[in-house]
Amino acid sequence: MAPNVSSPPDASSGNDVVSRIYLIRHGDRFDYANPSWLDSAKAHGALVTDPPLSALGHKQATETAEHLRKLASSTAADDNAHHVDHILVSPYLRVIQTACPTSHALGLPLNVEHGLSEAHATPGDVLPSPRERFAYFPQINPGHTSLLNVEPTPGFVCPKTGHPCEAFAGKYCQRMEQFATRLERAYLGKSIVMFSHAASVALVAALLKCSMRTLKFAPCGIYHLERRNEGPWRLVGSGESNDKYVSENTSTTYPWGFSEKHFTEGTAGNYFGSSEGIDLDYFATEGGGAM
Repeated sequence: MAPNVSSPPDASSGNDVVSRIYLIRHGDRFDYANPSWLDSAKAHGALVTDPPLSALGHKQATETAEHLRKLASSTAADDNAHHVDHILVSPYLRVIQTACPTSHALGLPLNVEHGLSEAHATPGDVLPSPRERFAYFPQINPGHTSLLNVEPTPGFVCPKTGHPCEAFAGKYCQRMEQFATRLERAYLGKSIVMFSHAASVALVAALLKCSMRTLKFAPCGIYHLERRNEGPWRLVGSGESNDKYVSENTSTTYPWGFSEKHFTEGTAGNYFGSSEGIDLDYFATEGGGAM
């Protein structure tokens, strides 16, 4: 069942422990806006799966940071945006760049979290380490320890780089399932902002225990989830659109969601999941979907 944006719950005991998540997708990609970049990247030995943001992507990130600052401060009694406790980011460049304006707006460092890595993620030292990224992005906290690290799936390689990678979409969804559990434990009672990729709608489904069939993620979309104590998560705001705070979009980086093909094995794209019973309803199999 697809989740609906719910109304705020009735006021409850001041002893309640409230956890909040703001999950944000990166902005417009440079390689999508400038297709010739791919050949240039290959010619110069750049990692083609780690493009930067386009000029529009940087603009979207700045607008999103201002919106998030207002959104976060509106939930704090003292109107202080610093009530957000942590910012977690995928290790990919476009995500780090998207998160930088929010780091400035909230005065918080960026913690590189490998559990938020892109689909077809390549484990190991293919991407620059947080310490290496720090040289160019001083907002990064090099000392953060990830909740989850990506493991390669035997027999699977990234279709763009040829490096060993995690099988998509099945193993990616299982990673999101594990990450959701660790996230809940590690940040109980905290308000966290996370920057990731379109496929992380699977994390939303894992937390809400709902189907992925209708979930979409817009560039710089914001999924806002909350829960009280250790109760179920509820969806406060959907990330399927950014129309309220982003002034411009493009057709190249669009609202994305999973489809059946991403789990059907033996098809173009070397997808994975059906042999292990993983599909669009994977997270809804235990009576999920309610908030």
